[in-house]
Amino acid sequence: MRKWWLLLAGLVCWCLLGYGLLGRQAVRAHTPQTAPPTRIVSMGPNLTEILYALGLGPEIVGVTVDSDYPPDVAQKPKVGSFWQPNLEAIIATRPDLVVTLGFAQHRTLADRLRRMSYACLTLDIETIDGLFQGILAAGAATGTEGRAQEIVAEMRAQIAALQGSITSGTRAKVLWVVQREPLRVAGRDTFPNELIELAGGRNAIGPTLHKYPPIGAEQVLASGIDVIIEPTMVPGDEESQRAQALQYWSRWPNVPAVVNGRIYIVDGDLVSRLGPRLCEGIETVARCLRPEPLGE
Repeated sequence: MRKWWLLLAGLVCWCLLGYGLLGRQAVRAHTPQTAPPTRIVSMGPNLTEILYALGLGPEIVGVTVDSDYPPDVAQKPKVGSFWQPNLEAIIATRPDLVVTLGFAQHRTLADRLRRMSYACLTLDIETIDGLFQGILAAGAATGTEGRAQEIVAEMRAQIAALQGSITSGTRAKVLWVVQREPLRVAGRDTFPNELIELAGGRNAIGPTLHKYPPIGAEQVLASGIDVIIEPTMVPGDEESQRAQALQYWSRWPNVPAVVNGRIYIVDGDLVSRLGPRLCEGIETVARCLRPEPLGE
């Protein structure tokens, strides 16, 4: 009987020893590196701008083809587009951190990369508050927490100053156009709606089921639109888009924005990217809410 107890005790000791060794090894394998990353891939234009603002330009080894700011980014290797990442190109950069956004294509990419043991940081940036949280998270992941806090504090102060300079009174009703054919606009649960309100306007579209709903002629006529804003679709094509917009909206000659010539084509990079240039975007929208007609 004593022999069996000795055998059982030995077996238990071996199991405990094996568990301790393997358990500690598994924990080490899944513990993130504490050293700041030195080879970073950015999978979105706004992410690239955030990383540059954090002072991480030299550490960036890959960006998407649609990343175009700051100018230095043109020299960086390309790893596909915002909507169509190139997994092979990403791996070829030998990254120690890949920064993605939270929508479906990027989540799929991040899952694949993590299964291949690449570190990924996924940021959910869909609102201005989400932008601030994203900047702070990027700072924490890259050892630039202090700079991230400075950026957020500076942006909050700039927004407060902008709002303080906006005169009170009737808020212009703004239609934010996402596309014309078919006509699709920004609803209230969107980042453009935040821009409109911070700039001193209000969305001409009431509550909707979809964030970017399609609308018809009846809704255009019934909305009492004071200002129409269209972000540029193609960089450097502002004049062409302006001409197309004037022709398109001429079919509704009774809409106040059309009557008063308050149709504006604005820089899509400034007003469509949730990034460090947010305040420039708010200023751009605020200028549209003044009574100057298109072209002045």
